[in-house]
Amino acid sequence: MAATMIFAGAIAAVYGILIAMHVAAIRARGPADDRYRPRLAVWLASAGDRRRARIETEAAHDLVAGRLTRDRYRATMAAMAAQDDVEHPLAVPKA
Repeated sequence: MAATMIFAGAIAAVYGILIAMHVAAIRARGPADDRYRPRLAVWLASAGDRRRARIETEAAHDLVAGRLTRDRYRATMAAMAAQDDVEHPLAVPKA
């Protein structure tokens, strides 16, 4: 019984390590295609994008509801754009 539990724990640990490696490769924009990535790894790697989308949605709702001024909304969007620029810099190929 104990051997079975140890074996199951080892398998779970290896799976966790492999998922973590995929997440790191996705975040570093690795060469592999997303078709070959585990869905869990893709979902975990996109957590920052989902967070930013949620913040933007909440700010738009607050603006429409009148809980946020136009200036504050613009400042929020500018801060999000600056953070996105840091996390995802635009790469323009040389002509």
